[in-house]
Amino acid sequence: MAVDIDVVTGFLESGKTTFIKQMIASGITAEYEGSALLLCEEGEEEYEEDFLKRHNITLIPVEEPDSITGDYLKRLTESGGIDYIMIEYNGTWDMQSFLNRKLVGECRIRNIVFVSEAAAFNSYYSNMAGLLRPHMGNSDYVVVNRYQDMGKAEKTELRNKVKRVNPVTKTVFLNDPAEDKRFLRIFTPFEDLKKTVTPGMILLMSVLLVLCFLPTAYLSVLYDYTRKISVSFLSILIQAVPFILLGAFLSSILQLIIPVSFITRQLSGNSWKSFLAAGLAGFFFPVCDCGLAPLISGLLKKNLPLPQIITFWLASAAVNPVVILSVYYAFPDNRKVILARILSGIVIAVLVGCILMLLKVRTKEVIRQDAGLTFMSVDMVYGDSRTRKAAAVIKGAQLEFFRVFKYVIIGAFVSSLCLTFLPQTIKLFISTNTLLQFFIMLAAAVFMSTCSTSNAFIGRSFYGQFTLPAVLSFMVLGPMLDFKNIIILSEVLTKKFIIQLCLLTSVAGFLTYTVVMFIL
Repeated sequence: MAVDIDVVTGFLESGKTTFIKQMIASGITAEYEGSALLLCEEGEEEYEEDFLKRHNITLIPVEEPDSITGDYLKRLTESGGIDYIMIEYNGTWDMQSFLNRKLVGECRIRNIVFVSEAAAFNSYYSNMAGLLRPHMGNSDYVVVNRYQDMGKAEKTELRNKVKRVNPVTKTVFLNDPAEDKRFLRIFTPFEDLKKTVTPGMILLMSVLLVLCFLPTAYLSVLYDYTRKISVSFLSILIQAVPFILLGAFLSSILQLIIPVSFITRQLSGNSWKSFLAAGLAGFFFPVCDCGLAPLISGLLKKNLPLPQIITFWLASAAVNPVVILSVYYAFPDNRKVILARILSGIVIAVLVGCILMLLKVRTKEVIRQDAGLTFMSVDMVYGDSRTRKAAAVIKGAQLEFFRVFKYVIIGAFVSSLCLTFLPQTIKLFISTNTLLQFFIMLAAAVFMSTCSTSNAFIGRSFYGQFTLPAVLSFMVLGPMLDFKNIIILSEVLTKKFIIQLCLLTSVAGFLTYTVVMFIL
């Protein structure tokens, strides 16, 4: 027989026991022949004997997290005639390790519910992110209790924080689960659930119905564009993934291992020479701009001087040795393009950084305070041993990679659309007006979001139809204002600052290439 397992997790005194008692009292165990409650920690609230007896529930204390194995659960169900198990899981135990254990027999985890007290949530979110994330990140529902003193804005902020950890979970504010029919529905036997038609199914059926009545010629054109977009989308992802993974590891190492003092000494906020060092630092990071986005996030989380970090980010795509090599092969008959790309990239980056320095823009002022920047926090390093630190770095890189990758997917999809349609559109706007060419190529660079290590070859295809300064703006400003990278950094930086930075970079680029136009 099938054995349903529901897991209720949360930190001490979060209200897990109260939630479970209310669920049991609502009658969710009445359909089962035998039920067991695995108690992994004891709080102030207790389960009374008569309450458990009245609902035919066997209480089983669990002292160690490793004791809850697939074999243990199978023996429990076979020996005691149990067909339903509820686990009150200890919030300090590793949830991911529990979920990684293989269940045997007919056991299956049906629901995971994370319970939190409203007043304590922000404290856990800010200071114990390493412990909070595995529990909340794997939950189907986040239940917030004792929320009466919260305003509407505070509730919205809490929901947004939950979504940043787990975009698919549902946040519910309630005192009594029986008040919300969703809980009565999800905690009932699977066979009794009513199959409903979801909005997604309706949308899919509507699309299929429309396709059935489209003329064959339209279907052929649709198929052709779909094929081009999908090929472009996959090529962008395949090209970006290795660099993003490398950037995630570097970001994890920066946040968990390398002392702030070491990096601060390299990028001193009080020295103008530091801008030149930041501009040339990209030569030692042969990483595509896709991989630099999570690396920049890691540097910003260290609260390093913003002007120098922005300078490093903007210049890295120009002095990257892999980028230089790609320009060498893309323009074999015009070597001055290599020098022009390197110098213009450094000039734009240093110019933007110096302006931010003069404006006295500080890191704390432009970083989103609610962006979950402490996910990779000190509590991930369980001791000083090299093995544990290495494990923490790997875990941190995993979190950073999957945090960034969802934005890369969005950016890659938009870029694939632009790569399919923009080249044809750009040809319609070819003009002898240099200013118009600059803005056309700038817009193309932003939305096409081609990799900095390969955009020289695309730029070469425009060479001859556009002036060299306009093509250079495509190759240099593209990685600086890359659409998918902007999306990634928008989780770290405020939208207002990102808009200001894009405008400032565009103006600096225009001034630089105005000078380049006269030189070339």
